Amino acid sequence: MSGVSGVRRGAAFMLSALIGTLSVVALVMVVGDGPLVSAPFSLPWWALVPVYVATAHFTIDFEFRREARSLQLGGLPLAIGLAFVSPVGHLVARCTGLFVDSVALRRQPLMKIAFNVSGGAVEVAATTIALHELGSESQPGPRLWLALLIGVTVNETVGHLTLSLIMRIIGVPVSMQQLWTPLLFTALTAPLFVSLGIVAVAALWTEPLTGFILALLTAGLIWAYRGHRRQSAQQQRISDLYEFVKNLGPLDENDPAALETLQQVRVLLHAKMLDLALTTDDARVRHLVVTDGEEQVPDEEFSEVALTGSSSTPQRSTDRMSTPLVGHTRMIGVLTAQDRLGAVRDFDLGDVRLLETVATELSMALERGRLLADLGRAATTDPLTNLPNLTEVSRRIDAFLASGAGAIVTAVAVDSFREVNDTLGHEVGDDLLLEVTRRLRLSNPTAILGRIGGGRFAVCVPADSFGGDAAMFGLGIRAQVEGGAQLGPVGTHVRLSVGCVIAPEHGTEAATLIRRAETAMYSARHAHGGPVTWEPAYEVQGQRRLAVVMALREALSSGAIGVAFQPKFHTHTMQITGVEALARWTHPALGAIRPDEFIPLAEASGLMGPLTSSVLRQALTACKGWQRRGGRIGVAVNVSAHTVLDPGFVTEVAALLTSTNTAPDLLTLELTEGVLVEDPKLAAERMAEIRALGVKLSVDDFGTGYSSLTYLKGLPMDEVKIDKGFVDDIVDDSGDRSVVRAVVDIAHTLGLRVVAEGVEQEEQHRVLRDLGVDEVQGYLHARPMAALDMAQWLRRREHAALEA
Repeated sequence: MSGVSGVRRGAAFMLSALIGTLSVVALVMVVGDGPLVSAPFSLPWWALVPVYVATAHFTIDFEFRREARSLQLGGLPLAIGLAFVSPVGHLVARCTGLFVDSVALRRQPLMKIAFNVSGGAVEVAATTIALHELGSESQPGPRLWLALLIGVTVNETVGHLTLSLIMRIIGVPVSMQQLWTPLLFTALTAPLFVSLGIVAVAALWTEPLTGFILALLTAGLIWAYRGHRRQSAQQQRISDLYEFVKNLGPLDENDPAALETLQQVRVLLHAKMLDLALTTDDARVRHLVVTDGEEQVPDEEFSEVALTGSSSTPQRSTDRMSTPLVGHTRMIGVLTAQDRLGAVRDFDLGDVRLLETVATELSMALERGRLLADLGRAATTDPLTNLPNLTEVSRRIDAFLASGAGAIVTAVAVDSFREVNDTLGHEVGDDLLLEVTRRLRLSNPTAILGRIGGGRFAVCVPADSFGGDAAMFGLGIRAQVEGGAQLGPVGTHVRLSVGCVIAPEHGTEAATLIRRAETAMYSARHAHGGPVTWEPAYEVQGQRRLAVVMALREALSSGAIGVAFQPKFHTHTMQITGVEALARWTHPALGAIRPDEFIPLAEASGLMGPLTSSVLRQALTACKGWQRRGGRIGVAVNVSAHTVLDPGFVTEVAALLTSTNTAPDLLTLELTEGVLVEDPKLAAERMAEIRALGVKLSVDDFGTGYSSLTYLKGLPMDEVKIDKGFVDDIVDDSGDRSVVRAVVDIAHTLGLRVVAEGVEQEEQHRVLRDLGVDEVQGYLHARPMAALDMAQWLRRREHAALEA
């Protein structure tokens, strides 16, 4: 790229040199070196050089069409040279003055020097040839005036055309507006400065000494104008800055209004282009660029170098200036102004100070804008998943329904979230939600998706999706989201419960639809994950569940949950081998609430831990009471998988055994077989810790879940309880008898006792005894009873045994 740029710049230099050479040749061949005006005296060419240098260097600045422009009083020495210096000498003086100004004073590059010198040659040659063709004069007159006007006009026209061609050669696009605006400006100002030149020639023609007075007058006027101009510009700059700061509010870089604000800054700084380079959260650089309407290419490398540098001070060069935007804690960007509007003057220290002031205000405005944007996102966006929250997803669903279209809305619960969160930590729980979010997005890229709380999501699609079958849509979600998930070094399984509603059949507002979808979702938890489509009956059930959960929370706080005890018997001797503690609850308003109703709700609402603690404490207290009366009867307590995997549960059991002074071997913890498949490795660790206390372990309701006898191998278990479902038809169903026989044989091989629960008939007891079952439990032999009733029942059995 640098080689191509060098070739283009070389071509531009050669074009300028060619134009200048052609101008010199044309002047010599057409005019020669003879005088064209019969002046009363002549001037040496070198006397004109300082005048040309002064008029080139000291300019007159003013506004034209809201752009800053600079004028040179080159018309004065041009007219003097045409009248009092030989043509060739005039050409040499003009080119020498421009060369000295470009090299010694402005230190411009070679291509710019060549362009300026060739422009001076064109101007002198065009003016001299025009006067030659119009005819010589004995004194200053209309021919001289016309020649000067032609020369200035030709010079400006050729100069701008040449500049446009050079810009195209070096790869900078030039619009028609950029070409015609300077020509229009020349057409308006050329007659004025030609007139000044004619006045100067007339004064010198009459009295040469007036040249000194004229020079002093011109210098004084220029000095006075420039001073006035600086003062006016300073006042205008302060006024514009005040208005800008007064109207500047919080600035959101993502709002189109940000570009309008930057346009105001560009106009304030009189820059052709303004580049605001901002650092993003992912360590990238974002550029906001505004121009004066022309196509401009920002120097992104310049801005990014400034961003990565350690300097906090502004930088200035001939064609650009930049300053960092520093926030409260870090640099947030770099503001760069490039190419000052105007023909001559570059950016000065006053421009840099203005840039610093504007950058300070922009920094504060951007930080306020980012703060407001963050607050807006926080109000509508879930911070973990970056999904719309409940408020925002409801708004989007309402907006979709407002179009008159039907919709399927599903509530999706990640059933494994609570277990992962509590057993593996919140960080892994968050990773699980992020993975579910990713899968939900992939499953339905165009759906309205949001996180509505905890491990729950809402998904909305048009009603014609999946043929309008909400259940089919819910099955599709489960099929694409459920399954194994590797969360860093941890492996887990995603399980969902899905509830569905259809709009407008089930509601016309997002709040109603989401609430009913969640009601169906909670029902799906008891239907192997669903999907379950909402029905009006669920509304009553949902209200009942809510009432039960609220009452349960209060009952646990007040100690209103009671415990009943059901004895277990040896199959052959009918001796009592222990009792099972069963939670019982009667509410003043809701009445007696069955365990199969409030225990699942306790698990779903996070109350299983307090409930287990309450039952365990009452069971151990009762056991200790029976022990004091001479009865060594063990007690079994049901414990959920969630509770067993809790790292604090073992410590709690040890503390309760100590506080009640109960022998550990009198306590048996009955674990649901779900704990064996939820996390077998962690379950084995927890069970080993429990056995280390001296507590016994039993697998409850064996055969109803996903486990098998292979899970029992190597685990520190003491007994297996056969579920009531295998006992009910065991008399008539050979399949049930075969299953029980297999369980008994393998359990005995592993050294485990086998207990059958739900025995209600004598014939069932006989079959179980013949199959080798060790213990039985059920209404046939004893119903659950309160602790005091249990103590009395035990005494009656003891008395009966003694009398017998």
